Amino acid sequence: METKQYFRPISDLAIHPGELLEEEIEFIGMTQRELAKRMGRPPQVVNEIIKGKKSITHDTAVELENVLGIPAHIWTNLQSTYDFTLARSKQRDEWAAQAKDGWLGKFPVKEIEKRGWISRYKEKADKVGALLGFLGFASFDAWDKHGIEPVLGFRISENSKVSRGALAAWLRKGEIDGRDISTAKYDEQAFRSAILQIRTMTSDDPVEFAPKMSSLCANAGVALVFVPELPKSGANGVARWLTHDKGLIQMSLKWKWSDIFWFSFFHECCHILDHKVREVHIDGIDNGASEEAVANSFAADLLIPPDEWQKFVDAQRYDGTSVVNFAAQIEIDAGIVVGRMQRERLIRYNRLTRLKKRYQWT
Repeated sequence: METKQYFRPISDLAIHPGELLEEEIEFIGMTQRELAKRMGRPPQVVNEIIKGKKSITHDTAVELENVLGIPAHIWTNLQSTYDFTLARSKQRDEWAAQAKDGWLGKFPVKEIEKRGWISRYKEKADKVGALLGFLGFASFDAWDKHGIEPVLGFRISENSKVSRGALAAWLRKGEIDGRDISTAKYDEQAFRSAILQIRTMTSDDPVEFAPKMSSLCANAGVALVFVPELPKSGANGVARWLTHDKGLIQMSLKWKWSDIFWFSFFHECCHILDHKVREVHIDGIDNGASEEAVANSFAADLLIPPDEWQKFVDAQRYDGTSVVNFAAQIEIDAGIVVGRMQRERLIRYNRLTRLKKRYQWT
């Protein structure tokens, strides 16, 4: 059957299609009872549709098309728009309730807005919606149960007052940025080679080494992202897996000191090499002490070979010239040597700090 063209203007407002149906049959002078007879339906069905108590199904839409000449898709679109409007309204009511429950206070919303991670809204309900959309959860109840489960390899300062909301937002930004980075499939040998090449960059400026690091990691199947810390997010860095073949290393640039940055980066590299997709290790929060100790040793030994370090310590020459010469010998930035000397209490923390670099991240 060929459907005739229908030229009467139809409102695009989100109204129940029963209202349009009532207007249409009045316009052509048809009663509800007559429409029901032509459709082969009980009059009560038509009345319930007109009163908004019953939805227009696809079958009903086709019947209305045959009787009234209005294409079936118009009826189904109106019904769909109406249903979505009700769902959106219900959702916004839920957002308003969650705002009243204080969920916005658990996240650094102003800072997230300032950074452009979510849009700015005046209404708290809209802020809740934007935040949930950013986090990738339908509700805070769901987030509260599963919001940090996928994380692997945290490095969090001991005794720090970490905000779970700030940490989750920081992690989510890294996940979003990491997924946008195109990488090869993870290749362990390629990644080990990349790590050794990156080690040669410790004396360079961030403007030079950051893009090179990112490229080398991507070619080995690891997305490297730099996301400045959020207040109380706590982590120096995190390593995890976005897919089985794509790793992610996220650096917070928290302390800006070069020795801490490089130690943290190679620490996360160790977690990637472990390729334990579902494990969660949070330094200073969780009990993954053995895994963290392994990662710490990996980073320390990669930066300064153990045998070379022992020779340096045995010589007990801790003046600036000796440190610079030793760093040049093992091809590492002198600040990294100073940082280790300070951590191992070979010198005080106020000594030789002039040899350490503070990175300025753009």
